[in-house]
Amino acid sequence: MNSIWRYYTSFHSSQTTQRLLEKIYKKNGIISPNQKAFQNCYTFMYYIMHAENYYNTAIFSPLAVKPTLCFYGISQLLKGALLTVDPDYPSNSAVLAHGVSTRKRKKQHYQFLSDEVKIQKYGLFGYVANCLFHMKHVEGEKFSMKSLLKRIPELQAHFKHHFQLTTMFPVHLSNSYIHIDKSLADYYHISTERLKEIINTKLSVTFKQEYDHKLVFQPLTPFERIWQSKLFFHVFENKYYLPIHKEDLKIFPEILVHYLILYNLSMISRYETEWWYDLLKSHSSDDYIFIKNFLDISLVKIPIITYFYFHFLFFNNNE
Repeated sequence: MNSIWRYYTSFHSSQTTQRLLEKIYKKNGIISPNQKAFQNCYTFMYYIMHAENYYNTAIFSPLAVKPTLCFYGISQLLKGALLTVDPDYPSNSAVLAHGVSTRKRKKQHYQFLSDEVKIQKYGLFGYVANCLFHMKHVEGEKFSMKSLLKRIPELQAHFKHHFQLTTMFPVHLSNSYIHIDKSLADYYHISTERLKEIINTKLSVTFKQEYDHKLVFQPLTPFERIWQSKLFFHVFENKYYLPIHKEDLKIFPEILVHYLILYNLSMISRYETEWWYDLLKSHSSDDYIFIKNFLDISLVKIPIITYFYFHFLFFNNNE
């Protein structure tokens, strides 16, 4: 059982949950914060409990059904997070849809890594992107599974082994200051000065000083590094990375990456049963390796990332 869930037990008390929600609603200027917190405390608790049941069931379930359990688990956690910023969620039925679609399946030589998902106008994905991460105009964007999986640092060894592709560049933190080796500019095919500008723009951090081989930037808070994913956080190594390809240097919260991949996998496991079991039984392609390892990572990482959000919001929001 994922030990992170023991920390979520703080939210198994309606008294505590109501107090925490009221605190956040007051801070955000919500009208009638006490009443809203009273109305939402049990809903919030049940989202968290339901997510925990999905995830803990997934841990002991066959690989064939893990995607569906993980997808509904991450959905429940995101709904709980939404309640912290929108006390009226869900205010209409449009936000209840998944907010994502996949192209029609699945030709004879279908490959999961080449498949795509498309963001829809209405639904949970777009609402989360807007409310929790202030991302607008995501409707219509398409993402391939390979491009999404490249954004998960725990998978970088598999890209190296199976595609001879390096996906990540290490970033070192010292007293939270960001140290980036100048050689990243060579990978990006740009000058050192241009690298400073890009890092400043993309990560919203200020350049501080330059050494022989290092560029040092002002710190990002843990909230920015982990929840907002301005750096790529490797949960098992407790290290940070940047993409080694400049085109991948787009701030895209990792929890949304997992949501998109899990949506597609859950649809495959539910509606493309023949292809799904052929893959699981025959191990006929690299798809199997990436899917299995992604699910193992997601089971551990998403509850940790989301708990970090709740902990920061409720207990440490003055950081």
